[in-house]
Amino acid sequence: MHYRKSYFHNYLFSILMVGTLLFSCKNAEKKKVAASTGELSGNFAVEVTMENKVFHIEQEDLLPAKRTFANDSILLLFRADGNPFQLNLNLTHTDVLDNQSGEYSIPDANAGKIKVDLNFFNADRDVKRTNKRIVFKKGIITIKKLTANKLEMTFTGEGSGMIERDGNFPISGKINASY
Repeated sequence: MHYRKSYFHNYLFSILMVGTLLFSCKNAEKKKVAASTGELSGNFAVEVTMENKVFHIEQEDLLPAKRTFANDSILLLFRADGNPFQLNLNLTHTDVLDNQSGEYSIPDANAGKIKVDLNFFNADRDVKRTNKRIVFKKGIITIKKLTANKLEMTFTGEGSGMIERDGNFPISGKINASY
């Protein structure tokens, strides 16, 4: 009798494990398909695609944005606890606060003084420490709305590690963050 109970418990445990595994795989597949169509459900403040990976920072996980709004110098840092990915946006002398929107073609917008600096940090990137910082070097940055509490922005272009001279790769993403 003891043998049958043990067999039954093992059988039940196996069914539960297989069911859990199938459910997890199905959810992962749904997220993968949704991501490819741009319809990923979730409350993302930041979504960036680069180096064949998609990085997210969820709105509810967003740490208080480090922000500075002074004399048309805007410094924003988006990050979350336990997330190896960060996004940093610096705008200086762009008049974007007056207009609450703007479009910048990089590197042209930075001729002379640097006005728009978009960069990322990926702690999991398998490179020297300096190149974990990725710089957006060429492309279009469109700020749809910028206020003291909200940023809506898209960007598409290319970049590379901070001191990497060759090997630019595509970078695109969007921000829809309240802070």
